[in-house]
Amino acid sequence: MEKHIVPSKLDIKIFDKKGSRPFAEHAIDDKEIYELQDETMRTPLEKADVFEQLLQTEDACELWIVPVTESTSSFTQSLSEEKTSALFGMLSSFRENVQRDRTFLVTHPDCSGDITGKAKQLGYTVLPCEQSDLESLKVEY
Repeated sequence: MEKHIVPSKLDIKIFDKKGSRPFAEHAIDDKEIYELQDETMRTPLEKADVFEQLLQTEDACELWIVPVTESTSSFTQSLSEEKTSALFGMLSSFRENVQRDRTFLVTHPDCSGDITGKAKQLGYTVLPCEQSDLESLKVEY
């Protein structure tokens, strides 16, 4: 079966300049920003399939991917899914820090409800972000 690829209106931006602060360095005053987390125990293929579905959005918005390093215990506390939190709790017993990519949905207020609703429907945890917290976020790997 052949798949037809439709150009996505979801623009993906990866911030990988070590030490940079993407949200402090780019104008985002007129945008709504949410962090997307996938706390499910999906396989990598399942995650790719769900991500492909997210790309098929009708709304013009952006996904910002920011690599970070943080304490494992801090990361574990931010997880709401019990199984995922337990898994990373075991990791914290022998790893002090964890490197991961944080994914942010950057959208205009007039279409944020549609895209956040779709993300939730696909199983993502969608967390609203505070401007002050975002400005201190630094690329670290």
